[in-house]
Formats: sequence, C-alpha cells, structure tokens
Amino acid sequence: MVLAFLAALTSGAFCLGTEDKASPESLLAQARKLGNVWSDGTPAVKVRTEIKILYGKEKTAPGHYVVTWISPLRWRDELEFSNYKRVRIHDSKGYWQQSTLSYTPEIILELDSVLDFIPTLKIQPKEGLGEVETREKDGIQQKCTEVKRAAETERVLCFDGANEGLLSVEFPKTANLDPPEISRVEYSGLNKLADKLIPYQVHAFRDRTLSVIAEVKEITPITEDDPGLFAPPTNAEFWPSCDEMQSAELVKHVPPIYPTSARSNHQEGTVMFYGVIEADGTISHVTLIRSATPSLQSAAADAVRQWRYKPASCGSTPIRIQTSIKVNFRLKR
Repeated sequence: MVLAFLAALTSGAFCLGTEDKASPESLLAQARKLGNVWSDGTPAVKVRTEIKILYGKEKTAPGHYVVTWISPLRWRDELEFSNYKRVRIHDSKGYWQQSTLSYTPEIILELDSVLDFIPTLKIQPKEGLGEVETREKDGIQQKCTEVKRAAETERVLCFDGANEGLLSVEFPKTANLDPPEISRVEYSGLNKLADKLIPYQVHAFRDRTLSVIAEVKEITPITEDDPGLFAPPTNAEFWPSCDEMQSAELVKHVPPIYPTSARSNHQEGTVMFYGVIEADGTISHVTLIRSATPSLQSAAADAVRQWRYKPASCGSTPIRIQTSIKVNFRLKR
C-alpha cells in the first residue's frame, strides 16, 4: 500500500496543492474556441459596438461596428468610421464585401486587427511557442506564452487563469522584427454568449498611449429573420475565407533601392501600401496608404510590385487575400 501511494504521488494521481500546468498549445486552442464568437453554437443576435480613435489628449473620432448574426451560413458585419463604410455578407465559403473605397485605409486595417483577435491565436508554420508563465495583474492570475519567429519574440499572449479567455496581446520591439503600429491590445469585461466569451471592452495602445477604444453597447436577441439583410450588396466583391486558412508567405523579396537624392538629403520614412495577394502569388491593387517623400514612395512601389508570395490557402486551394505592406527606409548611423 505504501508503494502504491508513493507511485500515485509520482505519477500525479494526487496533486497535494500543486497546479496542473497547461501547455501553450492547449491554452491557444481553448482561447480560440472561447473567442470564436461567430461560429456554431452562438444564438441569433445583433451586437453593436462603439469605437473611438484617440488623437492627442482631447481629439477623438467616433465609429461603430455592428454584427447581425444568424448562423455561420448567414451573417453580416458593418464597420463605419469617419466617411468610410464597409459591409460584409458572410457564408460558409467567405464573404461579399462592399465599401466606399477600392482599398482599405491603414486605420481600418488596424481596427480589423483589434476587433478580430482570432488570427493572433493561430500559429503559422515558422512560428513556435514558449513555456507558459504565470503572472498576476490587477488581481487576476494570468497564463502567458510567447510566440516566436526566428528566435525573436513576435507577440506575447496572456490568458485569464480562471476561464482561459484572451486578456492581452503584446507586440514587443525587437532587433529583427518590425512590430505593428498597435503595440498592445487588452481585452476585458469578458462575458458569456452561449458557450463563448465576448470582451465588452477593448483597449489598443501605441507604445504606452491609448489609441483605440471599442466597447460593446448592446447585444439584442434576434427573433425575426430578415433575409434581405443577407443578400450581397450591389457591386460587392467576393473574398474566399475559411476557419483554418493558411497565411500567405513572402518567397521573393526584392529590396527597394534607396534613392541617391534621399540619402544625400538624409531622408528617412515608412511607406505603407494596401495590396491584394492573388491566388497565383502575385501582388495587385497596390495603393499607397501611408506616405513619405515622393522618391521613397516610388522606390518602395517599384520593389513591392516585384514581390512574390506563396498564396494564402484554404486546405490545398490557394485564395486571394487583402493585405498591408510596410517598407522602411532607415539610414545607418
């Protein structure tokens, strides 16, 4: 009996105050399951979210995001900010999109990344996970893990130790990686929606400065279905999508040629483009969405149009996707 008891202790049958350590893979899988609100099991609802973009200490720009959900086969989302408006009608194969512009502005791309955190929970082929560390913040026990690429930390994910919902995503500055403009996103006010968790407050930061606030204002059950809401809008464009989509991967990178005049004048800057990575790996619809000097913009565009990708895919089927491309020009000191 003594030997059996000792064997039970060493095998883990008795915990005696120790805590089971979750694997990083299980944490991400559980967070995806809880956070993937727009999926099977969610009842028919309409969710209205108010958005504020903060400029300086007192300037704000309002917007709103509304999701009308019936099922994975029929739902729509509307994003409106300033004079930009976008409507997407979703089904099981992707979505029809109509917007007021032929490209997506930088601020809208940032809002998309803040409002939809599921892509940050997907580990791509060249990424790896660090060990799970336990932390405490604001009285909440958190479980955190690093996502690494090429030995550098790309992002840090922290989850609620009690319900394992996502609490924050941080993009640290490193020597070899170019972090996004949004450096940290915090999700709070996690509430149940059927068997999912929906954050009622989302705060995004640029460095330590609060930049985006998104707050769920209303969740209303839908009792009557209006089929007209889910008809593709006039002149809408279809974009394939799937739950386990593999991201596009850059396979041919042509570096930009730093213009001689820009070097002589000590000109630096970051140029950003909207683009579409086509199913054959080429890039199209290249549109400037963050400017620098004309010579830097021209050099960046000439290079980017020569880039080639392994396209995004659903299973073995390549698909076209919208993306943003950032080109940095920095002089060596």
